Amino acid sequence: MNSIIEVKMGGLAIIHGETDELKTFVGSCVAICLFDINAKIAAMAHVMLPKKINGKQRVIENEVGKFADTAFAYMLNNMIQMGADPKRIQAKMAGGATIFSHESETSLSNIGSRNIAAIKQILKETGIPLISEDTGANFGRWVIFTLSSGDMTIISNLKKTRKII
Repeated sequence: MNSIIEVKMGGLAIIHGETDELKTFVGSCVAICLFDINAKIAAMAHVMLPKKINGKQRVIENEVGKFADTAFAYMLNNMIQMGADPKRIQAKMAGGATIFSHESETSLSNIGSRNIAAIKQILKETGIPLISEDTGANFGRWVIFTLSSGDMTIISNLKKTRKII
């Protein structure tokens, strides 16, 4: 059975075994997937912001994926508790687009590039390899992660493209 869990904006989901796909739509937000293909455990967060600022934002249960830092901690801890081996966890990500015309790819106001940079820094700090990504540009994407294969399918209606990373 091929069941799909849709990850809402600022949300997060972890799947194991029977559920096979995670799906979300991102613009400037980033879909980050961590997975241990051998243990058949995967997580996807719909990251809206790089980090919780000084602990002032309250993280509520249905928005645990909102901040890159809190999403990673939650995903890693829960995946390991479910049986994932930290040495086998890998990452794929998509999104981080420059959506607004007044933003440039390097602008400090560009939340997409800030989200990408924050996630890459966390991956570096945790030693999790980023094995593929489809980030940046100026369009939103549907992102579907398939646990059975480890494939991330990226669909852009604007560019009329579909690719697997």
